[in-house]
Amino acid sequence: MMPQYTYDNKGHVLGVFIPIAEWKKITKKYKDLETPLLLEATPSKQEILESIKDVLKQVKLHQQGKIKLKTAQQVR
Repeated sequence: MMPQYTYDNKGHVLGVFIPIAEWKKITKKYKDLETPLLLEATPSKQEILESIKDVLKQVKLHQQGKIKLKTAQQVR
């Protein structure tokens, strides 16, 4: 198996990427891992639309000078 690791900007390991073929072998052997966690966490269309509306409101408030937006690094 050749997993790939993801790192943060300080070099700390954040996660592991396992090729799908390897994942299928693992889930075949360990049946309790079959539940795809990503499908459980996938937002609904309505949740996505609400999120977009919220972001657009924030952008409008920022343009009006009412709020200051955070950088991507500040959000983490």
